Amino acid sequence: MSTVAQLINRTQRQLLSGIVEQRNKLSSTITAAGTSVTVDYALDSLRVGQTFEIDAELFYIWAADTTTRALTVERGWNGTTAAAHTAGAILTVNPRFPRNQIFEAFNDDLYDLAAPLNGLYRVKTLDLAYNGNDTMLNLNGASNIIDLLDVRLRYISTDYPLVRKVSLVRNVPTSDFSSGYALKFNESTMAGSLRVTYKTGFNPMALEANDVQTITGFPLSAEDILVLGAQIRLMAPREIKRNFTESQGDTRRADEVPAGSVTNSIANLQRLRRDRIIAEATKLDSQYPIVLSKI
Repeated sequence: MSTVAQLINRTQRQLLSGIVEQRNKLSSTITAAGTSVTVDYALDSLRVGQTFEIDAELFYIWAADTTTRALTVERGWNGTTAAAHTAGAILTVNPRFPRNQIFEAFNDDLYDLAAPLNGLYRVKTLDLAYNGNDTMLNLNGASNIIDLLDVRLRYISTDYPLVRKVSLVRNVPTSDFSSGYALKFNESTMAGSLRVTYKTGFNPMALEANDVQTITGFPLSAEDILVLGAQIRLMAPREIKRNFTESQGDTRRADEVPAGSVTNSIANLQRLRRDRIIAEATKLDSQYPIVLSKI
């Protein structure tokens, strides 16, 4: 089991590839509303117009006093959330890959991976009582259904035969079917308890302290796919930045890092991610073959 924070650390470690970003330490605890920050060591790169990160919050520096090592800052910079931080917390100066951006990339990737093109999904079950008469049955408690995997009827405690001729109906009136989904029976089915197994998407992450599997339903064996996806999402825009003609870059950059270098650098990550997605999707298909007849 991994927490979101552990996956963020893993993503940063691999992206930085040994680069050590400049750091400092917070001298005293600050509240979520405080705009004055004092650090333990010399300011160095902590200058006006620069940013730094504590935990998942970014700060923008408006003023810096090198004598007192005090900074006047704007909180919750660039879409991050202002929070309280304790004395001794680590400041990362001008972080190349802010934690909040990695967090957002994880959630973007979770939505993307459950798309039919990628073929990954979460398996959930739903137990329902069926009266044997209704043609359609509300899938009460289900949401974000991608497709049905199987439907089984409890015959006796040791026998759950497959109900083959059923189909999923979407967008039915919630006044009649509260979930917005219905199970349609295309053949006569006896009354009893049903176990419905279905594909659904992954839940988004909420906090760095979250356990990834518990909150999202994403499998432990596929965690590396999230890391690869975040790395690709964070690196891809760098080609745009590198080619931004309205800024003056390093005069040697054109020769040493020609156009396309950044894009080419993530090609192996993209191939590895695609191979891992195919492997995990194939495993899911083997574990949960669809044997329903929907006609």
